[in-house]
Amino acid sequence: MTVSTIERLNPFVPEVIQDPYKFYRRYRELDPVHWGLAANPRLSGSWYLFRYEDVMQVLESPKFGREAAKVRDDGEGAPVPAAYRGFRTMVSNWMVFRDPPDHTRLRSLVNKVFSPKMVENIRPAIFNIADSLLDRVQARGEMDLVEDFAFPVPVMVIATLLGVDPQDRPLFREWALALQHASASRLTPSPEVYAQAEHATWGLIEYFKKAIAQRHTEPRQDLITALVKAQEEGDKLNDDEVLATCIHLLTAGHETTINLISKGTLALLRNPDALKLLRSHPELIAGAVEELIRYDSPVQMVTRWAFADVEIGDKLIRCGDSVGLVLGSANRDPARFVNPDVLDIQRQDNKHCGFGSGIHFCVGSALARAEAVIALNVLLNRLPELHLIDEKVEWANNIVFHGPKHLHVAFREPVAIAS
Repeated sequence: MTVSTIERLNPFVPEVIQDPYKFYRRYRELDPVHWGLAANPRLSGSWYLFRYEDVMQVLESPKFGREAAKVRDDGEGAPVPAAYRGFRTMVSNWMVFRDPPDHTRLRSLVNKVFSPKMVENIRPAIFNIADSLLDRVQARGEMDLVEDFAFPVPVMVIATLLGVDPQDRPLFREWALALQHASASRLTPSPEVYAQAEHATWGLIEYFKKAIAQRHTEPRQDLITALVKAQEEGDKLNDDEVLATCIHLLTAGHETTINLISKGTLALLRNPDALKLLRSHPELIAGAVEELIRYDSPVQMVTRWAFADVEIGDKLIRCGDSVGLVLGSANRDPARFVNPDVLDIQRQDNKHCGFGSGIHFCVGSALARAEAVIALNVLLNRLPELHLIDEKVEWANNIVFHGPKHLHVAFREPVAIAS
């Protein structure tokens, strides 16, 4: 098939979600700057970039950004329909959907509270959380790795950082999941999904309003107090932005890590030589996590809007066009990585774009790395006989935050019963 006749890609259908890399390879080779179907069906389409060089160019260019309103006046680029007022307003204040100067202001503030010292100080808590989660399932001999381990680890960690009472963590998980389902860039969610996110938004707003008011009079050693203190000291942060930042830290703080832990475990179990090497050389874990991010990126795609006419490859991307940057494809580009389809936990030249690049580089990347390193270490040390129960994986219906919906594993050989 030639470039001129290749069909328009729809990256949101089940067959792509089940095995995206064979599709990436095809378009990367035949039509690397491709006009495909958009996540929003009201748009005529979207550009998709598959090559590492092109993806990095857009990530680092000021000619592309996140705020559709700067170049579109039809409302089609808004992340949430106007009917869901609370959710839409809250999401519009998330740093990830803002560009300079607002993004610069919010990012500098979050950088202050999301410091390397904070990540280092939370490491013991991450270990205790991961260890305690395995305590709950140890006697069963099997678990759903997603539900029992990969999901609760980052939610419990970010709840600890925010200073949320432990008994409220299950509610936070429910709210976070509702926002995740509605905020991921994919085919337009159903009204029911948006309604659940709207309900979760108002629950979170009420919760954090009380917490913020309390921190003004009773400060603690947590991120909410740090945000309140920064506001009191004159940083330009309004009340809505404080609320939205707390909620964004909760939601963005877990989506990537869930998939990193679950898909990282899956990749190791499917590559027994790499798993054996890591078990015998645990000092390789940090590099292994970087390779797991590259090999099967937890975030497969991010979106930008063209703020000017830009030529990439042999295609003209016009101002106002939507551009999907396929990180998963870029991280498997043979023009950038040697043997890209091979999981090599000792890979040296590994400048992947799994956490993005440029001004929107993931602010929580250091925390996500720490969570993955510790969680995988605990998992492999505690469960030496870990293996898949079923090779067939049920994937969540999401190509953006791409990961298994369930991952059933066992970790103890059945004990033979004497007859």
